[in-house]
Amino acid sequence: MNRTNKYHNILQIINLAGSARNFIGGQFEYLRRHGYNMHLICTPDDLIYDYVKENHVKYKPVLLMRTLSIWNDVKSFFMICKYIKDNNIDTVIAHQAKARLLGTTAAFVMNVPNRIVFAHGVVFETLVGFKRRLIILIDKIVAAMSHKTVCVSRSVAKVRQDYHIEKSERVYILGSGTCGGIDTKNMFNPIRLDVKEQELLKSKFGIEKDDFVVGFCGRMVRDKGVKELVEGFDLVKQRLIDKKIKLFIIGDSEARDSIDKELVTYINNHVCIIHVKKIEHTEMYKYLALFNVIVLPSYREGFGMVTIEAGAMNVPAIVSKSTGCIDSIVDGKTGLYCEITPESIAKKIEFMIDNPIRTKEMGRSARELIVNKYDSSIIWPYVIDVIEA
Repeated sequence: MNRTNKYHNILQIINLAGSARNFIGGQFEYLRRHGYNMHLICTPDDLIYDYVKENHVKYKPVLLMRTLSIWNDVKSFFMICKYIKDNNIDTVIAHQAKARLLGTTAAFVMNVPNRIVFAHGVVFETLVGFKRRLIILIDKIVAAMSHKTVCVSRSVAKVRQDYHIEKSERVYILGSGTCGGIDTKNMFNPIRLDVKEQELLKSKFGIEKDDFVVGFCGRMVRDKGVKELVEGFDLVKQRLIDKKIKLFIIGDSEARDSIDKELVTYINNHVCIIHVKKIEHTEMYKYLALFNVIVLPSYREGFGMVTIEAGAMNVPAIVSKSTGCIDSIVDGKTGLYCEITPESIAKKIEFMIDNPIRTKEMGRSARELIVNKYDSSIIWPYVIDVIEA
């Protein structure tokens, strides 16, 4: 163990077990190898117990609901306080809105000496009125109770600075951004693809040899620009009638900010749209490799993680210039910026279709950039820097 560390018992708090696996991933084991005792609190699911065992994490299941639930939130708050006391926690790292609020408040009350929050996005950007003012106020209170804020992108940091959420000297960015990078060697790596398996996937979804596949991966909500993407795709189909083009959507609708039911029905009945509600993260690389281009016309992100996951599989991206998205590509080199309008999205897709050599070059450039800037092995050492700062 590295006993030069100032801190030793680290508790990470995050809303969902799936987010712990996908966002934090192998970071637990990395930090353990560098002398830290790792703890996790999140809402449990069927896979979390195998995950914490594999990563040598001490786990406490606590229900952290995304929506307001006063009784459950109070109960969860006291469970977190008790866990901090019983395990001599000296560092709390809190992710996502509910976990940040309850976790940081508990850490503050329990006088934890090292309190860190991760800003995975700017929720209030797409809100209006009282709700917007309330979320800004909560963000400021949480920031005031913490010692350090890790912003997952420079654009997130800029928005928070513009709204004076915290003092600039408290803000950290892990290298070029993200909350932990991605595994470009053992996960998102084209070398891992099995040709026969990919052909079977194409056959399963009716993807033919000459099809140009436009991909989308994310929650089917208004904030993600799904409506604009589908309308843009229809424009492309109307204008390039001699081309074989498909839209492949991975993601499910949600109660909050959901797209219209009519649009969901339209997507599910469209002969040229493939819709898969959920793919395990460990299988995602196979599906991203089916895309010729990925499109993320989102109104807000923390960091366009699916963009760099696709890029690591040699797939270029079309993204909006919104917070988080704007950081995830180099315009003209690894992808293209678009406005969040059907016409702009359609034009960018048409450019990719009409310039196949350029499209492939952008895909290769995307992988090169991501391997050099966003691989976990490059990002994780910055996490230790923040912990020990």
